[in-house]
Amino acid sequence: MQLPKIPFVVLDTETTGFVPKINRVIEYAHMVFRDGEQVDEYDELISVPVDIPDVVQIITRIRPDDLKGKPTFDALKGDIEKGIGEDTLIVGQNIMFDIRMLRGEGMDLSDRPWIDTSMLASLVFPELASYSLGYVSKVLELNHEPVHRALGDVRATMELLGKCWERLLELPQEMVMELKATMHKSSPGYRALFDALPTGDAKAKPKWIQMPEAKKFPGMTRTIPLHKPTVGIVDIIEESLDPMMLQSIVNAAVKDTSTVHWIAVKNLTTMAKRLQLSKDVRVLQPPFLMLDQEAANTLRAQESYSADEATLVTKLDWYAPTVFADAPIHGDERSVWNGKLTCTETSKTYTDQFTDLPSVILLDHRQLLAFVADPDHAAHGALNSDAHIIIDDASMLEDTANKAYGHYCGLNDLRAASEGHDALTKFTDLLQIWIEKTRNEQDLRFLAHSDLTAPDAGALRDLITDLLSDTALLPQTHKQLEAAMRSLEEEALTRITWLETRQDGSQFLHSIPESVAELMKTDLYDKYPVTMLVPPKNALLLQEALHRATKTAINTEVQRVQDAVEILFPEEMRGSAVLSDPPDGKTIVLAGSRRVIEGYFVKYTEDLEARDITLICQNFSGGVNRMQAEFLAATEPAVWVLTPWTFEGVELPPGTVDHLIIDALPFDNPSQPVFSKRAEHFDNPFIGYSMPRLLQRLFRLLRTFRRIAKGDADVTVIDNRIKEKRYGKGVQKFMEMCCESLSENSTAKTLNSDFPENWQMNLF
Repeated sequence: MQLPKIPFVVLDTETTGFVPKINRVIEYAHMVFRDGEQVDEYDELISVPVDIPDVVQIITRIRPDDLKGKPTFDALKGDIEKGIGEDTLIVGQNIMFDIRMLRGEGMDLSDRPWIDTSMLASLVFPELASYSLGYVSKVLELNHEPVHRALGDVRATMELLGKCWERLLELPQEMVMELKATMHKSSPGYRALFDALPTGDAKAKPKWIQMPEAKKFPGMTRTIPLHKPTVGIVDIIEESLDPMMLQSIVNAAVKDTSTVHWIAVKNLTTMAKRLQLSKDVRVLQPPFLMLDQEAANTLRAQESYSADEATLVTKLDWYAPTVFADAPIHGDERSVWNGKLTCTETSKTYTDQFTDLPSVILLDHRQLLAFVADPDHAAHGALNSDAHIIIDDASMLEDTANKAYGHYCGLNDLRAASEGHDALTKFTDLLQIWIEKTRNEQDLRFLAHSDLTAPDAGALRDLITDLLSDTALLPQTHKQLEAAMRSLEEEALTRITWLETRQDGSQFLHSIPESVAELMKTDLYDKYPVTMLVPPKNALLLQEALHRATKTAINTEVQRVQDAVEILFPEEMRGSAVLSDPPDGKTIVLAGSRRVIEGYFVKYTEDLEARDITLICQNFSGGVNRMQAEFLAATEPAVWVLTPWTFEGVELPPGTVDHLIIDALPFDNPSQPVFSKRAEHFDNPFIGYSMPRLLQRLFRLLRTFRRIAKGDADVTVIDNRIKEKRYGKGVQKFMEMCCESLSENSTAKTLNSDFPENWQMNLF
């Protein structure tokens, strides 16, 4: 293995949690290298005065008894520092976490030069689905023994560095020189690493510098009769579980050249990859996914870079992305993208898309609503009252309208934008202090009148006003500041406005309209011919997306067509039985909460591992990309436990999954800010708001499963409430209706008798 010929130390920690000082280091390991050869190895368990959480014990297999009689970190600190040396480059996987945890133990390495191997891997291995150490160890066949122990992680990290170095050695001289020039403007660690890179003998750009091509799924040959409805009467098409129904809509729109069809989808990136699109269809990318070329040039011209800016600039040069998905953007590079590089609605790169539009345009919900809400938007040269707007997955329209009409400011994005700007850095620091003071250790907190009328909130507004007058700041930064102002102004009290702190420590300000249905009626339904695709028998259950005063008409020409999906409702079955004795094949279990998933992880991981059964659990098996990749590669039987909300976004090839187990009906969390406020609009919040959202989510879950399932796959619902609650019968009946076999000759007559206009009131 070839390694850089500089002194470096690869280190790793195992800890009781993620918060320095509160959580403690229970194992530390390092390996020291000089001139490409290992010269030292260190590994030690560490006694701590706190309990080891059960989850950590399962992940690391470090038990309390293992730490009895072990030295404290204070006793080891001198030996560790001596072993690391004073001239070594600090290397690690997500190294800043280890540096923060070690600082909490009294050993401060934050001023030492460092590199993060996960970021380095994302630069040179664009084909990987995830950059977690566990995943890359499997794919690249690294020595990762023992897994999730400090020395095992150090060995794997060292070999990952070697794999990355070998790819860097393949770069031709011109690219090496450009790379060195970029890294010389960056952090000392990246400068030192890339200074050691020889110029090389390669003549051509390596073939690995390209993003993997998206896999297209087979298209649908069926087309459907489309007609443009009258303005003010929304045309309703009932969706089937066939995941390619939208393909038939696109096919029909392409054939109908009598008007311009604007087809809005929930997730544009995913749909654009999945659909077979002809040259007659324009994918209209949203500004937040597009690279503003002027902003990119501004970033390149900076005199210095943060580490994340340097790796991102290199990816811009190597992969030449036009949209976010065109480059392997990873980690905190996302914040740099959001804070400095995305287009705004007025960016030339974005508005150029509106020239010479074809008769079919594919866009996302948020873009569509931004167009119709802003009469000055560039889209209005093309989007007029003669166009036909088709909204796919309309049961998600309320949630996307919250984002389109709302204001959102992420502290990480704002901090990334503040690099090199003292006044913005000062404001971001003060804003974070105000958030910490105001939230009072609550993860979610609604803003009150006293919060926004306090002197410190006024001072923040004054600072924003001053910053918005600074023409040197990028338009992207102005957009972030304007979102912060909308959340801090007193008028925010007329909206749903709150502070959020997530598990990873990231913080956000949100301000959402009290009602989006009224806005969409005025901006959309009363101005344009609109067709909506909704779950079956849900036309009257979209109250917060489709205003009550909006007229609708069911399109009876378009029949739902689908193969049957077997669905079971056993009376005596529990999630614990599924985990203790998993069925053959590949099983996905949808658990109701992270707490339940944690319980399954703690109770069953070791037993299933001993039986060579793969168990993948959300929050304990890496991010979604890693979980998907590991589930796909796992031998059978395999079980993946995740929440329904995460499952809706899963992307797996057709024919992957054998069984879907719905462990708990996925009701909205009643404490979620928008849900809790909107529920107040209804005399009976459960029947009027909670239950419709449940049914719509269940339909989307079934459709996701249908897309990735094998031909004989089945769904099992094991929530006791199906049998015990009054509403359970109605939920079961709705799901059975969704899963039944329907041909083009089917009619809805029998269903109409079972599901009259006010069917939800009768059943629940």
